[in-house]
Amino acid sequence: MTDPLLDNLVQQARIAARSASPSDAIRAVLKDSIGQSNEFANAIAATEEDELLLFEDDTCSIWTCRYGSDLVFAPHEHRMPVHIAVYRGTEIEVLYKKEPGRLRHGGNKHVAAGDVVSLGPDAIHAITGEGDIQSHAIHIYEGPLTRVERHLFDWTTGAEVEFSMENFHAMARNRAEMKELG
Repeated sequence: MTDPLLDNLVQQARIAARSASPSDAIRAVLKDSIGQSNEFANAIAATEEDELLLFEDDTCSIWTCRYGSDLVFAPHEHRMPVHIAVYRGTEIEVLYKKEPGRLRHGGNKHVAAGDVVSLGPDAIHAITGEGDIQSHAIHIYEGPLTRVERHLFDWTTGAEVEFSMENFHAMARNRAEMKELG
């Protein structure tokens, strides 16, 4: 990385992830970062990709994430807690519950600029932005996200699909098709 603000956040998050209470410590790091929302949003906007892995080891994975409101990315699991701070725009977590033969919509969490939200290790969610500007966020996972076997879920049947970034993008839906989002 070359952005000092993001570098510093990574260092703080790494320390927090190794603490006795990693969830609380990571949330505290993210809440402290909200005071510099504009600076973080600009640093995230300057990255080349909408989803960029900043750091990963056995204790945490740290990503920058940008989402527009035109696409909804497929329901998926993380199999570990995730903590999300939004610095610009609004990110929508479209929550699902797995039932035999389908996924059932379980509500939406609107995470606006200045908010920090956590999802548990069993959460299944789709993700999108809201409004005219992309959401800009940091997602910190309590573990090595890219090394964990996890799944996407078929929109209709709830069947497990191997998680890959290719499948994640291929299974995205146009937001206009999503009754859960209006």
